[in-house]
Amino acid sequence: MKSLLEIGVEELPSSEYENIIKQLYQYTEDELINRNISYSKLKVFIAPRRFGIILEGLPEKEPDKIIERKGPAKNVAFDENGNPARPYQGFLNSLKNENYEIIEKELKGNIYMFAKIKKEGKNISETLSEIYPSIIKKLKFKKPMRWGNGDFEFIRPIHWIVALIDYEIIDFELFGINSSRKSYGHRFLGKGEISISHPDNYIDLLRENFVVSDYNERKERVIKELKNVATNNELEIENDEHLINEITQLTEYPSAVVGKFKEDYLNLPEEVIEITVKHHQKSFVAKKDGKISNYYIAFQDGLSSEENVTNGYSRVINARLDDAKFYYDEDLNTNESSYLSKLKEITYQARLGTYYDKINALKEISSLLSKALDYDNENLTKSAELSKIDIPTHIVYEFPELQGIMGRIYLKYHDYPEDIYMVPEEHYKPVEENDELPKEINSLIVSLADKLYDIVGFFGIKKIPTGSKDPFALRRKAYGVIRIIVENNWDIELNNIMKDIAKIINIEYLENDIAEFFKNRFETFLSRKGISTDVVNSVLINWNKPLRAYLSAEALNKVVNSEDFQVFIKTFQRVQNISKNHNSLKYEGRLFKEDAEKELFDKYLCVKGKMEEKIDYLNYDGAINELLRLKDSIDNYFDNVFVMDKDESIRMNRLGFLKNIANLFLEFGDITKLYS
Repeated sequence: MKSLLEIGVEELPSSEYENIIKQLYQYTEDELINRNISYSKLKVFIAPRRFGIILEGLPEKEPDKIIERKGPAKNVAFDENGNPARPYQGFLNSLKNENYEIIEKELKGNIYMFAKIKKEGKNISETLSEIYPSIIKKLKFKKPMRWGNGDFEFIRPIHWIVALIDYEIIDFELFGINSSRKSYGHRFLGKGEISISHPDNYIDLLRENFVVSDYNERKERVIKELKNVATNNELEIENDEHLINEITQLTEYPSAVVGKFKEDYLNLPEEVIEITVKHHQKSFVAKKDGKISNYYIAFQDGLSSEENVTNGYSRVINARLDDAKFYYDEDLNTNESSYLSKLKEITYQARLGTYYDKINALKEISSLLSKALDYDNENLTKSAELSKIDIPTHIVYEFPELQGIMGRIYLKYHDYPEDIYMVPEEHYKPVEENDELPKEINSLIVSLADKLYDIVGFFGIKKIPTGSKDPFALRRKAYGVIRIIVENNWDIELNNIMKDIAKIINIEYLENDIAEFFKNRFETFLSRKGISTDVVNSVLINWNKPLRAYLSAEALNKVVNSEDFQVFIKTFQRVQNISKNHNSLKYEGRLFKEDAEKELFDKYLCVKGKMEEKIDYLNYDGAINELLRLKDSIDNYFDNVFVMDKDESIRMNRLGFLKNIANLFLEFGDITKLYS
């Protein structure tokens, strides 16, 4: 059997699509599994004015159930003549309308009377009349609406409900609406009320009324329309996944139209044209022979006169581009010093100062980082100073999506070198976790400076992320910090740098809070690199040196499950356990008496030197191999040396020596986390 549920609503916000689809799948599956109802296929559909589910392969009724009901204990169920006593009679009377069988069961040493009651499964229509309202009422939304007298709350007001099982209506009421077989097509192009006789007819009937209810089918239609337009007009159209999804979410019957804006505006930077056409008009930019053209591809919902549609779009696009040209020309005729001065008037954060204060701090922080990296570039300070140069510009005020991009365009126009003009655009990267990193070294350093400034600064004024709340995107920025350091092989220490940053911006440095914050982000980073949980926990102690901690994690992850390493760890664990409460690293080799401790001492000095040399060159694989060479000598030591000698000076000397051996592992992490 096949079932259809369609909820007809006012226009859905596109931001809720993914949320609705996910919940519908989950709640429908949960309900069916809980009732042990089989099905062959579950499909969720969503469009601007409707969403719902189609279920196939349903049974005619719910499966029969066997329910056990507990009665009285056997020793009180019968009188001395073996007849049912009053407790048992009452139990049997409660079962007179049931189909049951009496059994005996032992519980905690006592025998009880039980009834096995056979419950016949409900007709599937009756079951779905309970399931469907339950599913819809469970749906949660970011910003639900109230309507009527405020009695109903949902994502948008509901106007109709279709609920069918084959040819039968599934009868229920939800939000004051009775279920029926009546649906509606396109608001303007449909024929009005549509009667759905069977779920099999639903998709085709809607399509005849200019509604493509299935999201993926609508998306394919958008892509096909774009390909046809490109072929018929000899245009090159970018396959913008984000914009394609937007169009899919905004239209029930997407149809492409081709329009043109004035050629005069092709003198504007391509980015300005793209922002105007794509972001403001949800249209696609078209190119010819690799160069941007004055063609654009818009989408209407349905089929109307193409000329009428494009006339409206063109008027708006031309007006926006006219504004952009005016602002662009104004900005080009304003010098950089004027914009730097205007940054003094724009507050970055009330307790951190203006943007001008921030760029002055970025200059110092960038210099600090360049020294740590032993990097010398005469343009670095200037690139940090000009990194926010476009924030006060007219065009960024009107088109904030162009922040950074316009800085690059303006500085290039004023003949700055590439390692300066690329910084305003690149230093914001990465924004999302998987964004590409800046390519210019100056951009990378200023990006790192910018993100560390925000983390130290916002923590210093107690604007710390909590739970799911992170209004200043500090988690993403910390992830970006780790990526920049690790992916560029920058061997720097974060904690001391951040302490210096706190001094530069004259803010309290919350060392413990920031350490925990970075450990959490580093844990996420390593986990996404496929590092095992034990290894991740082990290396977090060295979060302060992200590159070294990452290389250590990679090296440990290669060997942690190998037999040789696991045997070695057990040996090394003995060193750790016996010396963990000893707080001194002092020892004297001349006091060693036994051959086994002299042998281990010689081996330790050799391994330590080679290990440190390999770690200096960031060769953690080689360093682990050196450490493994200690195993036999440590085993021999414990077989032949009594560490806890009654002579205190000998005992303390041996413990100090073993503490030094245990600390070798600190270069890799916390050994206790590998066997906790």
